[in-house]
Amino acid sequence: MRSVNKLFDFVAWIIPLTLKLPREHRFVLAEAVQRVTLAAQESAIRAGHSTTPADTARHLNQVALNMSLIRFYLRLAVHLSLITVKQHEYASQRLTEIGRLLEAWRKSVAAKMGVSGAMAD
Repeated sequence: MRSVNKLFDFVAWIIPLTLKLPREHRFVLAEAVQRVTLAAQESAIRAGHSTTPADTARHLNQVALNMSLIRFYLRLAVHLSLITVKQHEYASQRLTEIGRLLEAWRKSVAAKMGVSGAMAD
């Protein structure tokens, strides 16, 4: 469950970053980033505690959705010059790494369910 630990590290990095956003963006964009990032972490934890492959798959699909939303919000933040390009690159690298780990987990679950290849989002 390295992905859960990597995701935790990302959460611990992104929350303080969003708290530094200008006040007028803190209650919209920062809150959205925080909400979906925490939801991704919660879903990953739920996946780790699931008792059936189907439940695990459902939670992992939710993680994938939340990570897509995080990427969207971060692209918007860099477009609005709320975070630096360097911060965006760092976040993108971390999300790519987490995504690879989650995809491996998803494939493992799919194999247990008798489904070939990765599960659909």
